[in-house]
Amino acid sequence: MKILLLHILFTALVIGNNYNSNISQYLNEQLPDFKKVNFSIVSPKSVKLDLCVIDKTRKFKVNGSYAYLPVEMNTNENENRKLLLTLKLEIYKDVLVASRPIKKNENININDFRIVEKEISALRFAPVEVSNKIDLYRAKFKISANSILQNSMVERIPDIMVGDRVEAFFNNNSVNISFSASARSEGIVGDIIKIKRDDKRIFKARIVNYNIVKIIE
Repeated sequence: MKILLLHILFTALVIGNNYNSNISQYLNEQLPDFKKVNFSIVSPKSVKLDLCVIDKTRKFKVNGSYAYLPVEMNTNENENRKLLLTLKLEIYKDVLVASRPIKKNENININDFRIVEKEISALRFAPVEVSNKIDLYRAKFKISANSILQNSMVERIPDIMVGDRVEAFFNNNSVNISFSASARSEGIVGDIIKIKRDDKRIFKARIVNYNIVKIIE
């Protein structure tokens, strides 16, 4: 009797481990940008994994640290019952971690960070990709040492800063105008900023490059 019970428990363990392995493989396929993905099944608690098959015809969804895995369960009546398994995820990725405090509006570069594998499922915003050219960015606000660098923390360094001298132009079918001016606001290519001509008149202009703007108003 004991041998039979042990055999049943061992068989259930093997089946459970095999199914967990299938889920792990599926998660790695669905989330290829991460180094490692761990999971635990939150609900339904009573699901019989040995009767379940991942349903790849339905959409797999992730919301923060939770994932919703579609499966089909073969019931005793030989009917396939569609279920969603709720998984609690632990997601690991190489991220940029600040090596020192960084001030608001300070330009950043790779030397300000170290690359560390971290569990990121609880992050409010996506981390900045390690491959990004972060020397094009500056801190939107103060970044504490040992913080994971997230997209919400940085912004592009302006192509034109307040006080920069720019060449402004306007043209249409009959009028062509150009003059020098000073930037009254900052921005990157494509942004609309205010400029002030030397006679104090204010215009709105779209940034073309680091020193040329096109008058729009």
